[in-house]
Amino acid sequence: MNQVTQLVDIPLPNAIPWWPLAAGWYGVALVGLLFLLVLMYRKRQRWVADGYRRAALKQLQSLTLNDAGRMNQVIRNTAMSANLCDVKLSQTGALWYRAIINSSRNVIFTEAQLQQLERLNYQSATQALRYLSESDFSKLNQLCQRWVKEHHFEHQS
Repeated sequence: MNQVTQLVDIPLPNAIPWWPLAAGWYGVALVGLLFLLVLMYRKRQRWVADGYRRAALKQLQSLTLNDAGRMNQVIRNTAMSANLCDVKLSQTGALWYRAIINSSRNVIFTEAQLQQLERLNYQSATQALRYLSESDFSKLNQLCQRWVKEHHFEHQS
């Protein structure tokens, strides 16, 4: 008779269960949960704070060539809605241009484009149609939308 066939396997211990966890894992889970809560809170704060940007983008996207004069008003309202700048709605000319140009890391508008926006503000729709082509309007509108997305005013304390 073969003795090898009579050998019995060694009984293995039961598998180590995952639950209940060790105390350290509860701490790791708590820290992870706190991190997620802080992240969600900050994301929500940013989303609420950028509400004026979404509203301005919606206004700019709905403008047509007949409403071209409203682009400058949307830019001004956006600058004031940021509520972090020393820009006044009554500023015009070089002060306004400098404030808009300095509010973005990248140069978005040229001074000539800002002058064109300001001139549009004081013209009727028929006058604007005479000197502003559809492609010029489209380019200005895209630049305004880009500015709304990218602008950042330094907090004035």
